[in-house]
Amino acid sequence: MQSKINMKVDTAVIDQEIENYEKELRHFYSLKNKLLEEIDGLDFDDKHYSRRESDLEDRLSKAYDRIDDLEGLFLDAKAKKRTIEAEKITGDNIYKILFYFGKMYAAMDEFERWHLMESLIDEIQIHGERQPNGQGLKSIRFKLPIIDEDMSLSLDNDSHIETVVLMSRKDA
Repeated sequence: MQSKINMKVDTAVIDQEIENYEKELRHFYSLKNKLLEEIDGLDFDDKHYSRRESDLEDRLSKAYDRIDDLEGLFLDAKAKKRTIEAEKITGDNIYKILFYFGKMYAAMDEFERWHLMESLIDEIQIHGERQPNGQGLKSIRFKLPIIDEDMSLSLDNDSHIETVVLMSRKDA
């Protein structure tokens, strides 16, 4: 369970994406500045002044549009990275909760325990009849949002993972 929760956060892809956006943004900021300099340097007495100015302004407008797009993509990529890193922190916190689960569970009242089990367990399958070994529970499917693949534990000897859980009954 710890290996599934304590997963490595690989941000290499998103880091590369952010770096590419930064590089492209620097390029377009530089292009924008060069176009502004060219517009400022146009000779007013040139017979093609109006056309050149119009062409440069069209290019400048397209550069501004691309800068706006890139800034949005850059901010989105940064937000994705923060989300990925926050999910890792959540994984660490869940591992700590699981580590101290017994103490936490003992301190809960019956309603809190029921609510906790309802939020952790997605599905429980039971055998139609009790098995010769006394087993009635077939499998449990958990709801763990930090684990990407389907997490289910089977008590039959099929392709599922087997587990043993110590449970105690509190006598009234």
